[in-house]
Amino acid sequence: MKKAIFAALVAALVLGLTACGASEEELVSKTPFPELSELDTQGNTVTSEAFADYDATIINFWNNGCGTCIEEMPELEEYYQDFEDQNINLMGVASDSGESEEQLETAREILEEKGVTYTNLSPDPENSLYQDFISQLTGYPTTYVVDSEGNIVGAPIIGNLKEQEETLNHRLEQAKGA
Repeated sequence: MKKAIFAALVAALVLGLTACGASEEELVSKTPFPELSELDTQGNTVTSEAFADYDATIINFWNNGCGTCIEEMPELEEYYQDFEDQNINLMGVASDSGESEEQLETAREILEEKGVTYTNLSPDPENSLYQDFISQLTGYPTTYVVDSEGNIVGAPIIGNLKEQEETLNHRLEQAKGA
């Protein structure tokens, strides 16, 4: 009886280790990023076609009342400048800037004060990006990595991105391998 139990435990352990041996690339989830057709904070239209121009795009969702979001903007600007040579884009989404002209102006002032040069979207609350995606975010800042085909790579990164740089770099490698 003990031998049968031992054999069963060994078999279960071997099967468990085999499952754990699956490559992480096979475990990365990829889901389509919502269709984009939004204005940026400067009034230019940005569409999902922008993803195809880069190996990966980092999309950082923030809002005007989020101190952590605003605090990390200079770090994001550094990423934007550093990643340019690697064909990686960074895009911000000023989540609440489309709610009113006042919110948009506040977002513009924040971006200027922080020296941000990367594109920041100002989503229309009537559009599906806002209603079906942004409204579901549970915290700010929230960052996604999107591959050149417009797929979200892995889970969102919630919180300060610099403090999760290893996760970001891993997701970027996964996106570039797409």
